[in-house]
Amino acid sequence: MVKSFKGKKVLVMGLGLHGGALSVVKWLLRHGALLTITDTQSKIQLKTSLEKISKLRGAKKIKYSLGGHDMVDFRDQDLIIQNPAVPKDSKFLKKARQKNILIINEAVMFFGLYPGSSIGVTGTRGKSTVSTLIHKILKTTIKTNVVAGNIATNPMFDAIGKLKVNSLPVLELSSWHLEIMDDYKVSPHISVVTNVLNDHLNRYKNFAHYRAAKQVIAKHQVKRDKLVLNADNVISKSFAKSAKAYVYFYSLKNKVKGAYLKNNKIYFNSQGRNSLVMETDKITLLGQHNLSNILAAVCVAKIVGIANKDIAKAVNNFKGVQYRLEHKANIGGIDIYNDSTSTTPDATMAAIQAMANKKVILIAGGEDKKLDYDKLAKQIKSKVKYLVLLSGSGSDKLKKELKKIKCPQDKIITDVSNLKKAWQLALQAKDRGEVILFSPAAASFNMFKNEFDRAHQFDALINLLRN
Repeated sequence: MVKSFKGKKVLVMGLGLHGGALSVVKWLLRHGALLTITDTQSKIQLKTSLEKISKLRGAKKIKYSLGGHDMVDFRDQDLIIQNPAVPKDSKFLKKARQKNILIINEAVMFFGLYPGSSIGVTGTRGKSTVSTLIHKILKTTIKTNVVAGNIATNPMFDAIGKLKVNSLPVLELSSWHLEIMDDYKVSPHISVVTNVLNDHLNRYKNFAHYRAAKQVIAKHQVKRDKLVLNADNVISKSFAKSAKAYVYFYSLKNKVKGAYLKNNKIYFNSQGRNSLVMETDKITLLGQHNLSNILAAVCVAKIVGIANKDIAKAVNNFKGVQYRLEHKANIGGIDIYNDSTSTTPDATMAAIQAMANKKVILIAGGEDKKLDYDKLAKQIKSKVKYLVLLSGSGSDKLKKELKKIKCPQDKIITDVSNLKKAWQLALQAKDRGEVILFSPAAASFNMFKNEFDRAHQFDALINLLRN
């Protein structure tokens, strides 16, 4: 692992439209690296991030290769920092491997530089909520604790300077982070897997490859480490079979070694001792999926020795994560939720389920990630009063499934060309429902920069109505 970057020729591959690698660039400049930045996006598209970089000390020495990668840049480097979104099998990275150039990502860098213990959270759904809630709970006791990683608001290298050796940082880790961590045999000291469901099949050859990437979070743990698994998810639960670490579970359905729910109370079962942690009557987060997320966080909190009263206070005060089933307003008696980060059918199904028996007007749709929409179609037919569907390849698949099951066409509007029009159509149908739920069940890149841009645009539409 690289410990010193002074004088090293470093290529940052992928700055990102919203500056995902900006914190890494800042850190590398401060530590004397000789930087080249390459990105498939143009100078105009990256304008905001480039302006921020230009203000940094030493920025004038940075070399740029924008609007596409140049193979020349991958032949003469000491190190390449790969943006997690860059596929591991990129032809440019293959060339670098042929030249025996080290390839790492921000997670590998972090684990190589931070000397203390850490908590890592992965999963198809729930990882941001679980990571953030663990941080909120730990913050009651560990004042220097931070949450970072696959969270747009807090990159790892903005956080690393705030840490002490006993900070126990919480890192949200995507499968893309984990791919490269596997090459360096790195896993967190406490690892959490919320679930493993169909996702990113537009990136991976098949589900087995995606599953294997997720399993890396536990793969390189040792006996003294801890592994927390969702016992209600078949794939997550199965990771216990090959685990080297001490395994805890959490479950909404059964008593387990770890955290579980019984009669609206959360218990922690460890080493033959079963204790009541908290009751659930003051929890404000909606949905069974969020109750499961809370169990994951409680399990970690108990493992590291947080007092029950501190756990209960943090959980009860937790309002959730931005753009994850986020309640935005009540306008004219209609509750409006922004769930833009739901990019899979499973996530949208959980959001609909969280609305219980309320009449739902659903705005969904976008690009396909090679996922199945049959179950979502059935849920829409039975639980959604009105559907407004943005155009996109994922929307096309959902339309076919809705047609197969003869979903009434008078409650569906399809091929809506933009979000503003979709919002207007949902408002026009407000007499049919009690809730307007924006939960796309698909990727955003056909109409938006990313799911956060999509979320911001939806917020702007709500604000216009308020004003």
